[in-house]
Amino acid sequence: MLGGLTVLVVAILLFHFLFSPLLESRQVLQNSIARKNTELQQIRGMQKEYETLKLQSGNIRERVKKRPKSFTLFSYIEKQAALSKVKSNIKYLKPSEVETEGDLDESRVDMKLQRITTASLVSFLKGLESKKNVVFINRISIQEHGKDKGYLNVVIQVTTYRITSKV
Repeated sequence: MLGGLTVLVVAILLFHFLFSPLLESRQVLQNSIARKNTELQQIRGMQKEYETLKLQSGNIRERVKKRPKSFTLFSYIEKQAALSKVKSNIKYLKPSEVETEGDLDESRVDMKLQRITTASLVSFLKGLESKKNVVFINRISIQEHGKDKGYLNVVIQVTTYRITSKV
């Protein structure tokens, strides 16, 4: 009986100090592998997104290269405003440059149109955004003109890119 009890105590001690930690560490490793696999899938998804953005950037770069060398966002906006007959409604045009990493710099113009009709605004916006010239509307804020019904005040942020030769 004493021998059986000794074997039982030794078996319990071996399980507690040898097998139990091995089983726990195996479970921790399995959990870690599962977590790392999830992270790997996320990284692969981000890699695909990066490749897509890289292709779009190259596409933008090619379109910017095809624009006339004399292209400026400011003059482009003025031309579109004249074509849409809203040039007289422009309260201000504020150009600004935003330096970015790489060889593409962002060029912006903030503008405000006052006392403009909805139809005129739609006509202007249709002409303003251009995939060919890489001109996009970043932000637009539309409010009703305080005094006259049927007229709007609009603040627009227009963006394009230009290729820089950073050394």
